[in-house]
Amino acid sequence: MLFTNNSPAINMTMVGFGQAGTRMADAFAEIKDTNGSPVYNCLALNSNDGDLKGLKYIPKSNQVSLDLGGLGKNPEKAMRILEENEHAKENLKQFITERVRPNDDLVLFFAGLGGGTGTSTIIKAIEEFNDYHNKPIIKEELVKLQKITDPAVFKKDLRKFMAQAVKNASERTVKIGIVVTLPVREDGPDVLRQVNDFTQKIWKLAKDKSKGIAFVIFADNQKFSDDFEALADNTKQSLKVDNYRDYSNLQIRNVLHEINTATTGGGTSVTFDKEDFKRVILEHQGCLVINKVEADIRNVNNEHDIKKMFTDSIKGSLLHEPVELVEKQEDGQLMASKVHHLGLLAVIAPDKKIPSSFMDQSKKAVIDDLPLSGTVFNGYLEEKNNRKASVYTFFKTEGLPSRLVKGLVEEYKEYREKQQKFAFKNSAIESIAATSEDEDDFDMDLDLSEFGIDLGEDDTKGTSTEEDVDLIDIDSLEFDDLD
Repeated sequence: MLFTNNSPAINMTMVGFGQAGTRMADAFAEIKDTNGSPVYNCLALNSNDGDLKGLKYIPKSNQVSLDLGGLGKNPEKAMRILEENEHAKENLKQFITERVRPNDDLVLFFAGLGGGTGTSTIIKAIEEFNDYHNKPIIKEELVKLQKITDPAVFKKDLRKFMAQAVKNASERTVKIGIVVTLPVREDGPDVLRQVNDFTQKIWKLAKDKSKGIAFVIFADNQKFSDDFEALADNTKQSLKVDNYRDYSNLQIRNVLHEINTATTGGGTSVTFDKEDFKRVILEHQGCLVINKVEADIRNVNNEHDIKKMFTDSIKGSLLHEPVELVEKQEDGQLMASKVHHLGLLAVIAPDKKIPSSFMDQSKKAVIDDLPLSGTVFNGYLEEKNNRKASVYTFFKTEGLPSRLVKGLVEEYKEYREKQQKFAFKNSAIESIAATSEDEDDFDMDLDLSEFGIDLGEDDTKGTSTEEDVDLIDIDSLEFDDLD
């Protein structure tokens, strides 16, 4: 793909957290321009030095360790450590405030949600980044509103003015993109439970307009695992990947880089320019859904063939299960998840000579049943593309992938139901009975009063009573970490 050598439409800084997140950022660090310079500024943060050694492309100067020695796939415990360990807390804060320099249009945070460093630190990192970079801008806008408003009115309608300050600051705040990966089912019920909790935290942050989060991608390792297993061996070899994790990193990197560079190309009658692309990616909040459909160029001969590719693409997603945008209720009412701006992009060979009207036809076919609230941006490139035709669809929605909406909960229930068929035993070490030679064979009439014991009476001395001990407040106990 020659267009991937174009300059990016959106300049991005890539920040990886934890084992999975740093590997994703490292994949982007591999991309170089025609001069051999990195296209994206990439950084990595992990809990210990050892986990950073596998990185191939992120410069050592951009790698930071929290010196914690690992967090054991337990994000809830990791969150407590980050709260209580002053050294780790300060390292994370310095990394976010000093190393992540928001000179670009977008800062992308990457993490795996399998538990551990990435799962916990990405939450803290979002909060630290917002507190340091975006809150001061919002506060500045609020002060401006205060100066031109009657004090009594300002106090009475404070929340209204706060919302206006957030809106006024939106053009100046640094936008954050979040890319997190869901675990495979085989990671077990405890991981699923914790991931379910942390995805809710991330989604809540993403919907908060004051946080400056432009989008979230909930990439799904289960989908990548299934797709990878279905690949032919020669395809795996050509991609130079031998496991689903490397395959997922490649898929995430390639599709984001492709749509980020295709929109700076030109030379056709219908152009999707970089300012259009910025609007799709940076305006509004929600789940970013990207899909790509390819076909052998010999099978794409007219506008109807490309239109079908677009209508197929809008129904699916490359990085996770589809988002059900319209759902029919039992009473027949259609419930929809709002779709903001929509991007439609095609790459076709110049020798096909397909009329540019295919874009108009495709656009009409795609949006007919789409709950669209924004603008449709569309365009195409003419380029020899390894003898393939490619179409991309991408949009932000307030909906979520089906596995997140109910899938994780269902998988957790399945695990619990499987466990119920077992009766768990309480193992004990069997005792060896003492022989007569081992027993103490004596009957001595000893006066044990000096030891506070009277064998002739009920011995109540030395026994604690309710008044002798401090009672435990049961209601104050935390049972979260019990097995």
